Amino acid sequence: MIDVSLIDKHYESVPEATRLQRSRSSKLEFDTTLHFLDKYLSPRATLLELGAGHGAYSLHFARRGHRVLATDLVSANVEAILDHVEREGLGTIQVRKADATRLESLSDWEFQGVLCLGPYYHLRTRELRRRCLLECRRVVHERGIVAVSYLNRAFAISQLLKKGVPLTKGHYDSLLTLDDTRTDYPDPFFNIAHFTTPEAVEAEVRSCGFEVVEHVGVDGVYEHFSEAFEGLTDEGYRDFLAFHFKTCSQPSQRGTSNHGLVILKKV
Repeated sequence: MIDVSLIDKHYESVPEATRLQRSRSSKLEFDTTLHFLDKYLSPRATLLELGAGHGAYSLHFARRGHRVLATDLVSANVEAILDHVEREGLGTIQVRKADATRLESLSDWEFQGVLCLGPYYHLRTRELRRRCLLECRRVVHERGIVAVSYLNRAFAISQLLKKGVPLTKGHYDSLLTLDDTRTDYPDPFFNIAHFTTPEAVEAEVRSCGFEVVEHVGVDGVYEHFSEAFEGLTDEGYRDFLAFHFKTCSQPSQRGTSNHGLVILKKV
């Protein structure tokens, strides 16, 4: 089962509304994800976003004329998206509370694109991740795409060490297992997150009937060099983005990035 109470508690304590814009390194995640989604989404597509948070991606696509169903398991996140929709008068988006592993109310082949940019890395057992992936596969159109974001284990551990929060041997051992349900990690986010590797993600999605059509390291290692990265001028950031978009699909970039993104099609 998903421990919703722990997830609720986490999202009550983080600035989710501004997470993707609060720094240049977090904006990099947003800009890169949009760049690769735009390669595969047709204009005015029907989109489902699972685990939409405060709706940064759902609202972005709804404003551009896509027809969006934004869902989240956390009630506060659903209410935050509804508030945006009401204030902007957006008629191209619907919002529901939903569990990404149980989409019984949605029809087969209903969406041209499914965005799973949060739930996968909160599902800490293989059974739950497979249920989520198989539901994504069921509701996406035969010629549609599914986008899944994951958290890189190597980056996560280096972040903890940088913060001065080392793990015990038992914690390290648990992070190497497929089903890691420990809730005694010294960093509370580790108690609600699944950390993995690019190779493991590709194997898992293929086992659920997907083909990987794009695989990128979304935001690289740049949180480790945030001061220098934030110091870029706007022009410097644009130049960096052009370079990043051309290199972030290289295996070396996937292996060191904080977030990874796979774009999938049914086989």
